[in-house]
Amino acid sequence: MKTAAKTKLKKTEAQEQKSLWADFFISKPERTIEWLGGVNFENLQTVLSKVKEHVINDPEEEIHLMINSYGGPTGVGMSFYDAVRTWLRPNLVTIGSGYVDSSGIIVFLAGHKRYITKNTTLLFHLAGRTFGEGKRFSTADMENMLKEDKVKDYQYACVVSDATNGRYSPEKVLEMMAASTVLTAEEAVNMGLAHKVLE
Repeated sequence: MKTAAKTKLKKTEAQEQKSLWADFFISKPERTIEWLGGVNFENLQTVLSKVKEHVINDPEEEIHLMINSYGGPTGVGMSFYDAVRTWLRPNLVTIGSGYVDSSGIIVFLAGHKRYITKNTTLLFHLAGRTFGEGKRFSTADMENMLKEDKVKDYQYACVVSDATNGRYSPEKVLEMMAASTVLTAEEAVNMGLAHKVLE
């Protein structure tokens, strides 16, 4: 009897997950946006324009944003996060797929509902810089870059901490970043960064 009840429960959960996928990609394809690749100004402009358009057309209806990103400048990710959370305020559902790394995590955390596919990973690391050949920077330039990177790292850690409802302090998140931590989908759910693993 207990086995039959468990089997029925598993079937119900599987049906619920199928229904989530149907909602995202079949029933409302026109309300689905993709952020594929880097967190850069081009993707920021494209995705924000689409979000604005959907908000104007129907501010209450869910917008589904699928994210597969290796990251990019933290400031660009924060710009998207702030726009979504402070002034656009769409009914945004984010779906992490494949890999959601670095500032891609900030884009993912902009959603009020956050789902993740079972083969997705999240990579946390500290800010870094890439220098082109022949560029000269003074010690003052370097100090200012370091200061900015530390501020951005802390802002990033605060956003992640907020998503966990404070269970992970900004300092704990900074430790994860310093260790270049990779989370599985299940670990992201356990930490509070995602609400559900989609199968």
